[in-house]
Amino acid sequence: MKRLIPLLITGSSLFSYDSCCPPKDECAKCAQIWPTNGPDWTITPGAGPCVARGWDAHVTAEFIYWTSREDNLGFAILEHVENGDTVTGYGKVLHPDWHFEPGFKIGVGILYDHDSWDLTVDYTWLRVNNTKKSESIEDTLTQRIRPLGDSAAFAGLTQPILSASAFWELDFNALDVELGRNFFISRYLKLRPHFGLKGTWQDQHYQITARDQTLVSEDKNSMHYWGVGIRAGMDTIWHFNQCFSLLGDVAVTGIWEKIEVDRKSQEEIRIENNIHTLKPVVELFLGLRYESWFCCDRYHYALDGGWELQWWGGQNQFFNQVVEAKCGDLNLNGFTLRFRLDF
Repeated sequence: MKRLIPLLITGSSLFSYDSCCPPKDECAKCAQIWPTNGPDWTITPGAGPCVARGWDAHVTAEFIYWTSREDNLGFAILEHVENGDTVTGYGKVLHPDWHFEPGFKIGVGILYDHDSWDLTVDYTWLRVNNTKKSESIEDTLTQRIRPLGDSAAFAGLTQPILSASAFWELDFNALDVELGRNFFISRYLKLRPHFGLKGTWQDQHYQITARDQTLVSEDKNSMHYWGVGIRAGMDTIWHFNQCFSLLGDVAVTGIWEKIEVDRKSQEEIRIENNIHTLKPVVELFLGLRYESWFCCDRYHYALDGGWELQWWGGQNQFFNQVVEAKCGDLNLNGFTLRFRLDF
C-alpha cells in the first residue's frame, strides 16, 4: 500500500497516493516536512504537527529521573583534631545525601485552525525522600563534630557530639498552561514561542538530629509553599531528516509565592514565618526526537529523550537562627523520556 510521500525539492512538493490515502490540500494549516509541504505563500507556515481527518489533539506522558538538591542545607562539620583540641587542617561539611528519584509528567493539548496556535496543559509530580545523611565518631580525641550555623539540634548538648544526621524531603507539584505556535523559520528549523501561566505547590521537611553520650536532640523544620506566575519561552526543533531532530527548549517564569515556615525543637521552641515574595524559575531541555505518522496520516507520534534542568531561586527559607532565615536555590535536573500521540 502506497503512502503519501512529499519531496521537498526547491520549494515544491510531489505527491503519490492511492484510494486509501486521498490527496492532501496544499493549503492545509500545517507545513510539515512529513507528510505535507504546505502553502508556499505563508511567511512562517505552521508546523503542527497536525493529522488527517482528526481532532488535532494530543496527549503526552513523560518519565523523569531527576536529582533534587537545595543550597545551604549543610548541618554539621566533621573535623580531624590532634591532642583533643588542635584542628589538623582537614574537615568536611555534612549535607543531605542526594539521589536520583523517579517521577512523571502528563499533558494534553489541542491545535487550533486560527493561525496554527496550540493550547497545552502539563502537570509534573516528583517525590524526594531518600536523602538521609548520618555521621558518627568513636574517638573524640581524633575527630570532632560541631554544628554549622545555629541549629537547635545542637543547642541542648553539653558533652562532645558523637553523631549527627539530617533528612530532607520534597513534595513537588507544578502545573503549566501555555499558548504557543509551532512554525518553520527555515526549511529544517522550527520555532515555537509560547507564553502562559505556571502554578506550583510544594512541601519541604528538614530534620536534624544530634546525639552526645546522654542526650538526643532534634530540630524539625517544615515549609509549605505555593505560587503562581507568568511563564514564557521558546521551543526549538532542528530536523536532520523527516523523522529525527534535535530539541532545545527554554522557559522563564516570574512566580509570586507564599511560603509558610514552621520550626520545632526539643527545647520547646516553635517559630512560624509567613513570607510573600517574587522569585525566578528557569527551565532548560536538550534532547533528541524521533517522530512519524501512521494509519494514512491520521495519527502522529513522537518520542523524545534528553536532559532537563530547572532552577528555582530562593526556595530554602528554613530557619538558620531564631529570628531570621537563610536563602538557597532549589535545583532539579536529570533524564526525561517523553511520548506524544496526536489524533
